[in-house]
Amino acid sequence: MDFRRELALEDSLVRVQTHAMEQVFVNIVLNALDAMADEDDPRLNIHVGQDAFRKQCFVAITDNGHGIAPEHLDHIFEPFFTTKPVGKGTGLGLAVSYRLVRSHGGQLEVENVDNGTKFTVYLPKAEAVS
Repeated sequence: MDFRRELALEDSLVRVQTHAMEQVFVNIVLNALDAMADEDDPRLNIHVGQDAFRKQCFVAITDNGHGIAPEHLDHIFEPFFTTKPVGKGTGLGLAVSYRLVRSHGGQLEVENVDNGTKFTVYLPKAEAVS
């Protein structure tokens, strides 16, 4: 049985497995909180919108933490890759998130920004239901 919910994103719909997307966003936010642990003024920004070029909806989560070392960017979605100390992370959160987003026909992207990291989840728009 496939339990999917609809989520309105700026006049568009995406169909997702609610628990799966919840896990994706929890994993990203928990990593952001870890990255901002030493910040005097931690900030987490969540922006929801549409990408007309991709014909997709997106959720962008940006933090002002320490960012990701450039040499690690190509590896963060690999299973068991972690930069956290032993006992603090398994290296599975982002790997699982990546696969969950892909299973919904979407993409999960990451980039360093001026003051932190930005993860963007792209999800295809659902067909209109009449």
